[in-house]
Amino acid sequence: MQARLKSNFYLAMISLVGLIIIVFLTPYGIYRLLSGNIVVGIADLVMVLVSICSVIYAWRTDNTKGPGFFMAVVFCIGVTVVCIKLGSDGLFWLYPFIVFIFFLVSPIKALVLLLLSLSVLVGFALFNPGQIFASSFQLISFTVTCFITSLFAYLFAYRTLTQREALRTLATTDSLTGAANRRTLDEALIAAISQYKRNGAQFGLMLLDLDYFKHINDNFGHKTGDNVLMELVPILKNMVRQHDIVFRFGGEEFVVLVTDIGSADLDKLAEKLRAGVEQKLVLPGGQHVTVSIGVAMLQADEDWEAWLHRADMALYQAKNLGRNKVITG
Repeated sequence: MQARLKSNFYLAMISLVGLIIIVFLTPYGIYRLLSGNIVVGIADLVMVLVSICSVIYAWRTDNTKGPGFFMAVVFCIGVTVVCIKLGSDGLFWLYPFIVFIFFLVSPIKALVLLLLSLSVLVGFALFNPGQIFASSFQLISFTVTCFITSLFAYLFAYRTLTQREALRTLATTDSLTGAANRRTLDEALIAAISQYKRNGAQFGLMLLDLDYFKHINDNFGHKTGDNVLMELVPILKNMVRQHDIVFRFGGEEFVVLVTDIGSADLDKLAEKLRAGVEQKLVLPGGQHVTVSIGVAMLQADEDWEAWLHRADMALYQAKNLGRNKVITG
């Protein structure tokens, strides 16, 4: 459980916000129902119920976008109802909910939801003087402080989001080529195995190795070798389908994870990549760079290490047969 919370920021935030709502809002909802404030009591308990359902759904499915947005919308509606019904006593609840909503959805969505909620409150107050605010000055003060709080919460959430995305890119992407890295490959293969077991989805692997890469480094220098690696990745990405993923396996070896494909189509795609690389990847002296490719379809009762090993053995055979070939394992 702790590992999931550490690896999934939005799951952790949905769980934290949900726990806070359940613990602190439930007593208020019960008290308000017992004291005859039915509308506010129902609004409180609806927010509690939505929090419980959203947390459970997020944990079971790992889908956090839907539950987070649903919670944010219900919270905005609920806290608006509470403020209208309780008047100035309900306004205190708006400020923590501003923070909660920025933890549940993207910064721009949170800002839009909060501005809509604030607009409804201000509009209601203007058409119903004295029901929420004691004076126009109090209304203006509330509007300004809410706007400032929302603005700074937006700036903080946006900065946090960009930093988290930058860290995720560093953790999952090969810095030289821009391909996904080995750590991401391991996770993707495990996910593919799980999906295959759940619904029988077809997956294929292509393990590619640049032919005579050591000679390229020796004859043209390591900078040229690095350029070859960097040029190879966009060539591969442009030839595979949008949902296929290119990984750097290590050194001059790359892996392509292909989804929803049969054995015959996988072989055709591998041959397309081999021919495309030979045609498009050219050294400064005009020599064409080639790749050898080992191909393997995922088989029943096979773990990802065995699957990758079969592709590796096929690649080894392609090398032994003269390179610039596609062999199926």
